[in-house]
Amino acid sequence: MKATAKRTLTPRAVVLATAAAVALIGGTGAATAFADDDGGPAPQSSVQLSHNERHLDDTAKDRAQVKADKISQSQATAKALKAVPGTATSAELDNADRNGSLVWEADVLGKDHKNHEVTIDAGNGKVLSQHTDRDDDAAQDAAETQALLKADKTGHDKATDQALKAVPGTVVSYGLDDNADRNGSTVWEIDVLGKDHKSHEVIIDAGSGKVLNQHVDHDDDQGANDGDDGDDD
Repeated sequence: MKATAKRTLTPRAVVLATAAAVALIGGTGAATAFADDDGGPAPQSSVQLSHNERHLDDTAKDRAQVKADKISQSQATAKALKAVPGTATSAELDNADRNGSLVWEADVLGKDHKNHEVTIDAGNGKVLSQHTDRDDDAAQDAAETQALLKADKTGHDKATDQALKAVPGTVVSYGLDDNADRNGSTVWEIDVLGKDHKSHEVIIDAGSGKVLNQHVDHDDDQGANDGDDGDDD
């Protein structure tokens, strides 16, 4: 179980179908409204990606987003934790659905023992939105997040530092995960746009803080093997 699941909470097809239904009911005025992954209005950031940049392949999109971004993941995380005191479990630099607004989306297990998502403007660091997980399985999700945090001895700060030592560059996302597809241990998964202009995933053991694995994302044409730091310069 990964602590962040922003892109799977609401199937995109449902969001698009809902938007279409609203447009039919409300007329042309409703057709211009944008929705985020949770079905609400998409946040409006001070930084906008162009139409072409929104549809780039993953690595090219990472490059465009990092170039446009004005605040670091650590600054975004600090803003999220100020809005919702607790423990950060993930953060991701992304563009809000359809409108191109560049934001940091951070997940926080609050001191109220509930999961919260905080959206931060990637241009000025302003909190654009904040909501509490109120799904039917919210209590179970929060309990699973608490279990992950109980097993974590590293924290996101040290985990991202370790990832950047392995792959110098810019962190574009991090998340606490149970690594179920491997051995079930708790890990931090860090995505880094390296100085080699390639997207890397670095896996950090949440217990020891050690780098367990590192690889270049598959959409990079060079296709580096696991463990290759990709530094060609």
